[in-house]
Amino acid sequence: MLIREIICEGGWANKITQGTVITPGVVKSALQTAEKFVRDFNGWLAKRNIAPTKLGTPTGSTAYHHVDTPDKVYGDIDLQIVVPEIESLADKSQSQKQAFWYNLADEFVKQVHPPYIHPESTAGHPIFKVGTDDWVQIDLMPHTPDIAGWGSARAIPERGVKGALHGNIYSVLGELLKMSIQYSGVQFKSRGGIKQPFTTTRTNYELETLTKNPETFIRDIFDHECAVEKITDPKIHPLLAKHPGKDIQDVKISNLVNGVKGLALSFEMNGMFGRGDLADYSNAEDFLQKFWKIYQAKAMKDLEAAKRDKAETPAAKERAEQDRKKILTGLEKVRDLFA
Repeated sequence: MLIREIICEGGWANKITQGTVITPGVVKSALQTAEKFVRDFNGWLAKRNIAPTKLGTPTGSTAYHHVDTPDKVYGDIDLQIVVPEIESLADKSQSQKQAFWYNLADEFVKQVHPPYIHPESTAGHPIFKVGTDDWVQIDLMPHTPDIAGWGSARAIPERGVKGALHGNIYSVLGELLKMSIQYSGVQFKSRGGIKQPFTTTRTNYELETLTKNPETFIRDIFDHECAVEKITDPKIHPLLAKHPGKDIQDVKISNLVNGVKGLALSFEMNGMFGRGDLADYSNAEDFLQKFWKIYQAKAMKDLEAAKRDKAETPAAKERAEQDRKKILTGLEKVRDLFA
């Protein structure tokens, strides 16, 4: 993410939204405004011969707004918007596609001046009117139809668990395996048949998508690594057999942790550590220790993020403090699961 986007995320940097307490009722109002936005945006796009978008699902903790108690308070509202494939973007990265739609939506806001969107909105982060003097920032997540299912699953955590703690399970696993497990599925970059560090490899590579199935992505990674090592009849650890990916019907961070543990133990059962893509790890314990070290560091970095220091009103400061506590509580939970 761009530095500006990190600071803007959740509306911490904007005094306009800091007085709004985001409850399930506010989320429902924001979604009604989002429907107006999509309808008007599509009308504007039609005049430019661009196919329509459609409203996706709220992600993060607000995905549970329909079952949470009325006094539940959220940190922000993330909203998926399903966008059409654009031929000129076919060879672009997900971040470039996202920037295209952010800028297009921002152009719409600046030209049309919808009364339900605050003029101080930034690209990708429109500020919606949800009451007489109440405004809330929406963090848009543009996904094309082919990754919409994966994207929403990737972004919806266990109820009550901080979204970043859920998302970091994916990102850390990708980092250890020289892959990207973000919003386009499980991907890797290769050069001459050898995987390259995903974030630092910018040129002369082939981009491959391993899977977009959220329910089997961990098992799919294992099968891929077995194919690379030419293991035709691999042994599967019971944890991996039971937790091949995310259970989208019963979202639990414990399922993901057990899937990662099962993956490491399956690698070990087949003698895969110390060579190929796993050359940097001696055994399952080493792999999981390194996983935890990176995971913990990411959580602490989020805990100290500058965006919460932007809180100025008493209510915003209290939400920022509660947000920090939620990260620490969730981190302890994940630590215990790995232990």
